[in-house]
Amino acid sequence: MLNIKEFYTTGLPIETDIGLCHFIKIKDYPTCFMDLQIMGMSKDEIINKYSKLNKDGSLNEFLNELNKHDLFEIISSIPEIQVAYYNIFLKVFLDEESLSKITPENFNSIRLLIMEMNCIKEEEINPNPEIQKAIERSRRVKNREGEKLTFADMSSSIVAFSGKSYDELNEMTIYQFYMTYYRIAQIKNYDTSTLFATVSSEKINIESWSKHIDLFADEKHSISHDEFKKTTGSVFDE
Repeated sequence: MLNIKEFYTTGLPIETDIGLCHFIKIKDYPTCFMDLQIMGMSKDEIINKYSKLNKDGSLNEFLNELNKHDLFEIISSIPEIQVAYYNIFLKVFLDEESLSKITPENFNSIRLLIMEMNCIKEEEINPNPEIQKAIERSRRVKNREGEKLTFADMSSSIVAFSGKSYDELNEMTIYQFYMTYYRIAQIKNYDTSTLFATVSSEKINIESWSKHIDLFADEKHSISHDEFKKTTGSVFDE
């Protein structure tokens, strides 16, 4: 199958220049989860993670070296990250012959494809440390205020509303799993909106139950200048 996102729900492997790229199934998610999270880390996020560990300055030289290289070179130089990529590449391409065809030139497109096929998004990282701290604070606040959604919540919701068994769920791809959950959520939202519209005197915004679902829509964690000053102190001269 050609790389057309409209057909990702079929679960069929995608044709690439180095071989067929397969979707990861839910039954393999527990063993692939951490490796997928590592694959989703951008160069900036990797540097940010190590910077947080550099409280005594012992990693200064290492961080300076990371800044000089691109993501492909960084992955090749850090064994733990390299192993995670190897595990995922082998899982989706099935054989090492395809892995030998991954080069600095095609690496980024292959990585992005695998991330999109398995609903992985890069975390927003700002090069300004103070702004990044504010973004992370904003993210933590939103996580506390919002309802925490777990994999168990999503899987049990799909089973409850679709009539599928957990065994059937295991055979779904990660992409199918997320798309199914958010479609169910959209249908329930539609049902609730139409119900309220019949009893409320206010105008209710009713979104179609079949509206397009973008699994990769950006989640905004930005804050205003005044909010930034409240959380970090005044670091700018007015």
